[in-house]
Amino acid sequence: MRARLIHPVGWLLIALLMFAQEPGRTAADTKLDLLVDPAGFLAGATHAWTDVFPLGQLQNQAYGYLFPQGAFFLATDFLPDWVAQRLWWTIVVGVGFSGMLVLLGRLRVGPPAFRVLAAALYAFSPRSLTTLTAISSETWPVMLAPWVLAALLDERLTWRSAARAVIPVALMGAVNATATLAACLPAGVLLVWRVSRGR
Repeated sequence: MRARLIHPVGWLLIALLMFAQEPGRTAADTKLDLLVDPAGFLAGATHAWTDVFPLGQLQNQAYGYLFPQGAFFLATDFLPDWVAQRLWWTIVVGVGFSGMLVLLGRLRVGPPAFRVLAAALYAFSPRSLTTLTAISSETWPVMLAPWVLAALLDERLTWRSAARAVIPVALMGAVNATATLAACLPAGVLLVWRVSRGR
């Protein structure tokens, strides 16, 4: 298979697999109300207090869903809920698959067939499969981690490579700081290693 076809064919297979999961049924992700009523959820996410629940409550990490997950579900609100959810899953897994392919290509690890297999195993790891339908907001930063690493593999670190690394970090959102920090840890190790070697 030609190298430039690997990404689109991989994404197509990922989409087919995601849409084959109980068509017509919506999984109870962390913030189901984000999927059912994205505009209402995002309007409430800008306030520390919500009276939606009995006696009200302080919001817990709701602001973290404003971007990118909230923006995505707001943009796809015209679709049936289960379709929007399967599209989100496709994007999450597809970003991880493509990111790992890019990272392995930059590292020149193995032949193309090995890279495709390794990228698929990363995207469909037990960790991502167990969190994708329950807390996809924690799967998302992990799928962006290879993109951060790939940007920092330039021979010389420049402002451009730093910007390419910061963009996926910004896209991780602010739902769970621990998940974001864990996804950035490999890049931190790489930077320490490069500094220790005078690079």
